[in-house]
Amino acid sequence: SSVFLAQHMQSFRANGLGQELCCSGLRQVLYSKYMAPAEERLQLLENDSQAEEDPGKESGEESTTSETESTCLSRKRLRMLKGCFVDLGASIVFLWAMNSDVSDAIFYGFLTCVVGAMAIWRIYRAYYEEKSHRGPDIPYTCAHLRANDRDLFLVATVHISPRAPKDVENVIHSIKPTIAMIELDEERLDRMRQVTRESSAPAPPDATLQPVAFKAMADGNVEVEINSFAQRAIWNSEAAGAHLCGQVVFRPEDEYGLEADGHSTNSKDFLALARRGSGNGEFAPFAVKAHNAANSGASALLVVNSEDKLPMGRIGAATLWSELRIAFTTRRCSLPSLPVLLLNQQHGEQLIQLCQSGRSVTAEFTVKPDPYPRRSLPKRLCQGCALILSGIGVLYGVIQCFAVEVGGEFLAAEAVARELGIRCVCIDVDLNRFWSRLGWALLPTPCNLLVSCLSWAAFPRVFFQFLFPPFGSIDTVGTTILHGASFSVKTWAAFILAGLCASFITNGLLRLLGSGMEAGAEEAGVIGHEDRDEVQAYIILAVEMYMLPQIYLAVAASRDEAMYQSMVRKSKEFAAESLVVVVGAGHANGILQRVRQSGL
Repeated sequence: SSVFLAQHMQSFRANGLGQELCCSGLRQVLYSKYMAPAEERLQLLENDSQAEEDPGKESGEESTTSETESTCLSRKRLRMLKGCFVDLGASIVFLWAMNSDVSDAIFYGFLTCVVGAMAIWRIYRAYYEEKSHRGPDIPYTCAHLRANDRDLFLVATVHISPRAPKDVENVIHSIKPTIAMIELDEERLDRMRQVTRESSAPAPPDATLQPVAFKAMADGNVEVEINSFAQRAIWNSEAAGAHLCGQVVFRPEDEYGLEADGHSTNSKDFLALARRGSGNGEFAPFAVKAHNAANSGASALLVVNSEDKLPMGRIGAATLWSELRIAFTTRRCSLPSLPVLLLNQQHGEQLIQLCQSGRSVTAEFTVKPDPYPRRSLPKRLCQGCALILSGIGVLYGVIQCFAVEVGGEFLAAEAVARELGIRCVCIDVDLNRFWSRLGWALLPTPCNLLVSCLSWAAFPRVFFQFLFPPFGSIDTVGTTILHGASFSVKTWAAFILAGLCASFITNGLLRLLGSGMEAGAEEAGVIGHEDRDEVQAYIILAVEMYMLPQIYLAVAASRDEAMYQSMVRKSKEFAAESLVVVVGAGHANGILQRVRQSGL
């Protein structure tokens, strides 16, 4: 049902009526303010300022351009008006058909014919649709589109499907694109890497690390210089641009940095040095060490890794339960106030030896800016509660209890790209922007109410396109069936149980809302006691009809827009001639539609 709603809403947006009548400029403003990365927002501001400073063209050219734009706008509005009448007429016919009294034989006979026509249409598509001249073995779940001299191969997946990683591997191996893109942000990809803990994971590139320089006096008054690259903590960007320089202090009696005020020194600016982990199995995450170093007056914390290879992702990320333990241990709910760097074992042990020998060791670096998302414990608690109450957290939590792999296609894409020497990048928004957009979408503003009404008015037309998808698009029904056929019994059990648990929570919230509103109306004398159940049902239905399009707008459509913008930006940045994009089936047609409209 969620995949159908995605196609329903996306095709409605393709009609253009919602964009014109429902403040498309407001949507762009919300995207640039809440969804776009900081670099893109800066570029938009620069473009606006340049446009204001542009003296313009000659009067003749301006007149011609204005006339052309006016003509195009008039035609566009005429098409929108025609589409509006067509949708309204189809809606009336659809409602009349749904409320007509027909015999069971006619109903089930018609339903059988529709199902048969759907199967015949998909068989025809599978045999006669030309996916690409470059890859004859492209699976049915993949779509090909060429725009701006670039070949886009979009693979639609179901995140818990065992088939999804195989499809992704086949497409990347057969196409060998310039770049691969996945529907994740850096934070979620790091989390998935930590779960798999691949021993063959590559070392992070130096461009993503923090350069730091060390100086010390060796024997014979010879200065020793150590230039190293260190992995950064997720909260380091809080001090972006800060230039830190000072003495490196290591205390052998507190080599793991677990004492709150252990690094007392006469130096005003010093950097604490400690080993990773703990000696006796104590709870010793990076955040606890950072808070302890900050309490002792250090300006930064240097941690010596337990192996030479640094982790691929940022350090300091923890589960919600671990963050609660950190807050209880440190008596703080905020992020650490100083940057933390993780040094490789070789350079770290060398620094420890120099400090223990009594030599003065100094360190110097400028904190690099980092777009990596970060959030304090209160914000994580709010987001966690929203995940649980929305049913999404329960859905994935139950699935993970059955040890079902989620998102294996993304790790497969990264592994194959690494094997072929292809760059693999993330294009999705981070969770902070996701929740910000969802909050704005749920506000019952006049614009949002109009969007919801027009969405349901387009239902019959979209329903037909959902049943019989055109060539060049992703068949969400067929794709879902193919992926579902690859489910094991355990995956089906986890999926069904997770759906039931998530539905139980969302239904409970809706019933609670409906009963509260009904009780208020009954107490005011607006309705009678005998109409209680019927009124509750209508209230729940009205809430669902308003919220479903808005939730899709925030969860899928705005992310489609953000991922499309990221695809265009990264394609230009890396001069990509061909790209493979791996996304969920609910996002596939939305991205393809934007590529057809605006190119790459």
